[in-house]
Amino acid sequence: MDARPTVPAKSRPGRPRALDDDAERRLLLDAGYRVMRQNGFEDASVGDVLAEAGLSTRAFYRHFASKDDLVLAMSRRDAARIAARIDERLETAATSIDALHAWVDEVLAIAYEPRRAARVGVLAAASTRRATGYTAEAARWIEFLIAPLRAVLQRGRVDGSMPAADPAHDAPSIYAITWAAAESRLHGDNTLDRAAATAHVLRFCRSALGIAP
Repeated sequence: MDARPTVPAKSRPGRPRALDDDAERRLLLDAGYRVMRQNGFEDASVGDVLAEAGLSTRAFYRHFASKDDLVLAMSRRDAARIAARIDERLETAATSIDALHAWVDEVLAIAYEPRRAARVGVLAAASTRRATGYTAEAARWIEFLIAPLRAVLQRGRVDGSMPAADPAHDAPSIYAITWAAAESRLHGDNTLDRAAATAHVLRFCRSALGIAP
C-alpha cells in the first residue's frame, strides 16, 4: 500500500485577459459609435458591436448591462469631453464677455466640427432617444453644458459687464438659443458659418444681459 501523502491537484489558472478594463471599455464605446452610425440604434445589435470591437460577449457584459446601457455610456463620455473643453476655454478667457463668447462658440462646435457632429448625430437620433434611461441622461448632458454658462453669467453680474444677467433663468435661455442654432446646422442648414452663428447668438445675449455696445 502506498503511504505517500496525497498532494492536492493545482488549479489551472484561467486564460489571461489580453486587455484591461479601460481598454475593453474604450473599444466597445468606439465600436458602438461606428456600428450605430452605420445601422442606427435600433438595428445595431450587441453582436455587431462585439464583431466591430473584436471582443467576446463576456467582455461586453463585464461593462454594460444592455445595448441601452452602452449608448448611455457613450453619451456620458461625450458630455464629459465637451465639458472639459468648455472648462479649458473658460479658464483662459480674460473677461466675462470673452468667456461667454467662448462658451457659445464651443457649444456650436458640436455641430460645426464634422467629427463631433457625426457623434452627436448618433446620440441625438430619434431611434437612440428611445433607449431606456435616455431622457434622464439627456437632462444630465444639458446640465453639463448649462452649469459653466451659469457661472459665466454670475461672474459678469458681479464684475458689472453683464448688469442685467439673471444666471438661474438666463443660462437655460441662452442654451436654448445656442442649441437651436446648432441643431439647424445638424439638420443641414449651411446659411451661417461658425463665426456668423456665434455672432448671431451673441447679438441676442448682449441685449438680454445688458452688455454695453
